[in-house]
Amino acid sequence: MPATRPFVLLLSSNHRRRYAEDVLSALALPRGALIQFRYEADYVVPSLQQMIADRSVVGRRCLLGFVADVESPSEPPSEPPSESLSESPSEPPSQSPSQMPFVVPVRFASVVGAVCVADLFLFRLRVEEYANVEELPLTEAGIRAEGRRFVDKLAEANGHRYYPATARFPDLHLHEGGGDDPQLWLGVARRLAKHPTFRSSYFVRIEEPTLTGDRKVRFDASGRLTLSDRMSVKMRVSFYCDRYSETTKRLVCATDGTYLKTSSDDSCDVALSYDAVEFWLQPAMLGFDALTRVTVRLEESKGAPSPAGDSLTTRAGFPVIVRRSRSRLLTRVAASSAGAFLVALPAVVGLDFPLPARVLSAVAGAALLAFATIVVPRAA
Repeated sequence: MPATRPFVLLLSSNHRRRYAEDVLSALALPRGALIQFRYEADYVVPSLQQMIADRSVVGRRCLLGFVADVESPSEPPSEPPSESLSESPSEPPSQSPSQMPFVVPVRFASVVGAVCVADLFLFRLRVEEYANVEELPLTEAGIRAEGRRFVDKLAEANGHRYYPATARFPDLHLHEGGGDDPQLWLGVARRLAKHPTFRSSYFVRIEEPTLTGDRKVRFDASGRLTLSDRMSVKMRVSFYCDRYSETTKRLVCATDGTYLKTSSDDSCDVALSYDAVEFWLQPAMLGFDALTRVTVRLEESKGAPSPAGDSLTTRAGFPVIVRRSRSRLLTRVAASSAGAFLVALPAVVGLDFPLPARVLSAVAGAALLAFATIVVPRAA
C-alpha cells in the first residue's frame, strides 16, 4: 500500500563538510532516532517559514535528500554566455555534465519540531524508511540529467528560485515503492557514491537495537532509547564503500563507560568494502536514572594518512535513558527486610525458644542479607 506523499523537502549539500556528514548521519541512524537540520532564512521558502511560525509543519512527513552543484539562493544567477553565430538564440545554453545538479533522495522523516532562532531555522526530524531510488539511474551522468530536470521543476514551483527547504516540489513517487531497509539503504548509498563528495566514503547503517530473542527496542517520542539494568542490548551495524580504500579505517561504538558500557569489543578494523558488525551494550546497575549517549563512528585510524577527498567521518548517535530496575529494587528491599527480621528473631523469642530453631533463623536471615547486598546487585 503506498505511503503518504512527503509534504516537505529538505536538501543538504556539500558546500560545507558538516552538511555532507549530515547526509551520512541521516543514512546511518536507526529508524525512530532524531536528527537536526539547520537552514538560514534565505534557504527556506517563505510559505514554509509561515508553517513553522504557526507550527502547522509539526508532524508532517518530509523527504531528506542530497544536492550538489546548484547555486545557492544568496548567489546571483550566473551570466548567460554571449550569443555567437554558431548558436541559435532559441536554444538554452549548454551545460557540461559535471556542472549539472546532482540530486539523490535519501530518506523519509517526520517533523518533530521546527523553530526559528534569529535568522536560523532548526528542524528536528525523526527518521523513517529509506527512499526507493530503484528508478533513479546508477551512473553519474544519468543522476545529473535527472537532477537538472528536478531542480528546474523545483525552481519553477517556487517562483523561479531554488530553495533547499520547501513545501512545493515535484513528486518523485519515491514513497510508492516497497522493499526492505537493507536493500533500500544500499540503493541510496550506491548512488551517493557516484558524486566526488562521497566517492571514497564509507556508508553506515545502524539497525534498531534488539534484546534477547531479537525483540526490538523502540525509541520514544523524544528519540530516546530506554533501558534498564536487566537489559543486554545488541546493535548490528553494516557498512559499505563503493571503492575499496587502502587507508586504515575503524568502526567505533562509543559510550560514556559509566552508565552504559560495551560488553563486546567497542571497535573493529574495517578491511572490506562491505560487512556487518554486532556490538553489545550493557546498562550499569544504578540507584538512580541516568541519561547517556551511544555514538557510532567510522573514521580513519589514528596515525593513518588522509588521502584527498577521503576526510568525511560518518558519525551517528542517539540518547539512552538508563533506568534503575524497579523489580530489582523491590526484591532487594524485601530480601533485606526478611533477613533483618530473621536475624533479630532469636533475641525477640528469648532463651525459651529451642536453640536449633534460633540458630536456623539467624543463618537464614544472614543468607537473605547476603543475597540482598551481593547477589541481587551482581545478577545479570
